[in-house]
Amino acid sequence: MQLADIPSEILGQIGTVQRITFPRQGHTSTVAVLETVGQRYVIKKTEHELYNEWLSDEYIAMQLLQGTGIPIPKTHLFYIENHSRWLLMDYVEGISLRQFLASHPAQEHKEKAITSFGRSLRKLHECPCPMEWQRAESTWLDTMLAKAEYNLAHYTVDGTEELLTRLKKNRPSPVQPTLIHGDFTIDNVLVHNGEVVGIIDWAGATYGDPRYDVALAIRPKTNAFELERDKDIFYDAYGKRRLTEEEYRYFEDGIYNFF
Repeated sequence: MQLADIPSEILGQIGTVQRITFPRQGHTSTVAVLETVGQRYVIKKTEHELYNEWLSDEYIAMQLLQGTGIPIPKTHLFYIENHSRWLLMDYVEGISLRQFLASHPAQEHKEKAITSFGRSLRKLHECPCPMEWQRAESTWLDTMLAKAEYNLAHYTVDGTEELLTRLKKNRPSPVQPTLIHGDFTIDNVLVHNGEVVGIIDWAGATYGDPRYDVALAIRPKTNAFELERDKDIFYDAYGKRRLTEEEYRYFEDGIYNFF
């Protein structure tokens, strides 16, 4: 993405761009930070049918959840251009929790950040869910399994037909649904001075199974949740029951492989 590629409709919202930089990129979109006089913005661009749909879902979710107290970047514009989609939002001063933990912080700082991570998920799950999502005709798990089947047939995913068959047959016992993020990983939570200051990538947000968020939150990564103590600190802050190993495998090593 170059400055000249950005639609004039977006540039007209923010004024003259003095600098454009590119943070670490994900797999579904191109992300750039735009700096104007006294303000920084993030712009996301997608160019794939599935990813375009996700970006649209993300914009809708962020609009619905503004004002809830959850640290969500303010959105300014969602723009459709041929086969591309663009989302303009405020920049949040922070780095991903993954980056922070990879920097080998002192143990007390690491524990402070993981505690904030757990508390932020508790707050999210206790937040009233928009009625638009609660009116869904199908349960969250039914919807996810249907999407998994579609994605398996139409896109390249890590899951297999055999895995999907097992997931359909061996469903976990139901729990009370809550507002969920849908991709609550250490990549999608931003921290500053050891505190969570932003949660990004809201395409999967809905009224669903909170165990899915928990499973993705505690996935072991380099320097993160490799030790049982990290999970203990997270769960103490989250304040709700631990996932069983069976539940963890169903969501993290199961459903997640199709998305």
